Amino acid sequence: MAAPMFAFLLGLSWLVLTPVCIWLLFGRGHRGVLRATGALTLAALQAVTMVVGFTQEPARIPAQTVAVRDPRAGAGRPPGVPPAQSPQATPSPSPAPAPSGPPACDSRVPDPEAVRLSFHGRALHGLTVYWPASPAQCDTATVAVHQAGHRLRIWLREGTEARRHEGAHNVPVRVEQGVASLSLRLSPVTRHHRRYVAINGHTGDKIPLRSRTS
Repeated sequence: MAAPMFAFLLGLSWLVLTPVCIWLLFGRGHRGVLRATGALTLAALQAVTMVVGFTQEPARIPAQTVAVRDPRAGAGRPPGVPPAQSPQATPSPSPAPAPSGPPACDSRVPDPEAVRLSFHGRALHGLTVYWPASPAQCDTATVAVHQAGHRLRIWLREGTEARRHEGAHNVPVRVEQGVASLSLRLSPVTRHHRRYVAINGHTGDKIPLRSRTS
């Protein structure tokens, strides 16, 4: 409050005393004492003004950052659509972790441990194959059955493999108490023989037969 008042009084002093000092300096008939008084008064006003100017430093205006907009930035943007943010303003999202799905099934050629034959009257119309299940057991298997007399040659492979044998079928697999199995209906109905022999088509080994069901 004191600084503005002092500046006001200093300006008022200049306004009032300047004409008086000029009159004392250049007035007719004034002697050296009056002229010296006018000169000293003007010098004193000037000195006080300089002191005030040095002591009262003007307030510094903080520098502001002015964003320069490229006029070509919004040339092809429809009206009402906000400008896109700079890639540096928004951090790129971290890649999402890959979903952990169920493990892939163990596609393999199993070793059948038993075969059960199904009859309709005296005709063979289906069979069920059994083998030990694996920890990554497939839900389907490819099976083909070729009959040559009383021999039933069986090709079995887990998974959806290509049908490499004539008459191959992709059928679902059941698992009970660590044993995998599948059932296949034979078409056309195979003629009945007194004694069938099941053979592993991959190895040529015989497969034990379970008791027949009607």
